[in-house]
Amino acid sequence: MDYSGRFRPVRPLLPQDAANHPVEPHPFFNESRYLHLIDGRQRIGGWFRIGQRANQGFSEMTVCLYLPDGRLGFVFAKPDDVSVGRIEAAGLSIEVLEPMVRTRLRYDGPIFVLPDGTALERPREAFVPEASRPARIDLQLHAVAPAHGGELLDDAGQPYDEGEGRYFARAHYDQSLRGEGTIEVGGQHWLIAGHGLADHSWGPRIWQAIPWYRWYPCTFGDDLSICLMVVKQADGALLQTGFLNEGGRLHHVHSIRVNSRYTDDERRYPTGFILSFEDDRGRRYDVEGETIASAPCRHGRKLDDGRTDKSRIMECMTRYRMDGREGWGMAEYMDHQDAADGGAFEGIRAGY
Repeated sequence: MDYSGRFRPVRPLLPQDAANHPVEPHPFFNESRYLHLIDGRQRIGGWFRIGQRANQGFSEMTVCLYLPDGRLGFVFAKPDDVSVGRIEAAGLSIEVLEPMVRTRLRYDGPIFVLPDGTALERPREAFVPEASRPARIDLQLHAVAPAHGGELLDDAGQPYDEGEGRYFARAHYDQSLRGEGTIEVGGQHWLIAGHGLADHSWGPRIWQAIPWYRWYPCTFGDDLSICLMVVKQADGALLQTGFLNEGGRLHHVHSIRVNSRYTDDERRYPTGFILSFEDDRGRRYDVEGETIASAPCRHGRKLDDGRTDKSRIMECMTRYRMDGREGWGMAEYMDHQDAADGGAFEGIRAGY
């Protein structure tokens, strides 16, 4: 995993990378898209994901809404088909209107309205018919900065083989955006306008391939955004990477230092963080984040011996402060859970 191209050769992004890519033969090939948009003024936002696993014969769809009164709207589906020519799954669709410039996102279907994110810890109690409401979402999204990323290559100029069991995000880009549109849930209606991020990756993906990562995307406005990532890679190396967007110009980020805060109970939910980073000009920035609402998501993979290998992905709507400005974004905490140590969260155990 190398989002900057500084450590391996990289194929620069092309306009066609906004579309689906040819399906590769690897059984875990995954075309994955994630988008979030947050209206900080109204304290409403959401993230949306489509993962298309053509060789495994299924898609993954998630819609997660953080509602102004603290409730959480959540739906996950795993339809047993993949529309490789389109970006859609179970009522959620992403339409590329102009590659890496304009996108439309729509959802029309049910959503479970939960008291808050902790309800996801008890899915059998949460996802019951009484909690289901009809939802309609229609968002127009516009890039405010160039996309950052590319496709890793080997020394011969071919797509890089991360190694068996290490597959995660060989090809990847992030892009800051603004957006506006409508969200309807169970008869309630909101007009929203805010900022967010688009994340697109393709290649073989195994969620449990890495021990942990910390991801901090925030768009403060059309002129300023960050996307920072600290990753413990499968080979044991610690990767610190990302970008700072100032006025539409990207600056590579390195030397990220993170001090995270968690609840004191066994769940260890993130409550906020303080971090600092340097860009390629040698400028240092200090950032503070406060968790406003969170959703604990889980991903499991059955192993050949019958055990389930698990990871937890905490999706936290977060208020950021940097250089005197306030912004809204997400903070994503992915931890592989060590089965040999009672399900301990590996990133938290490592001090992140």
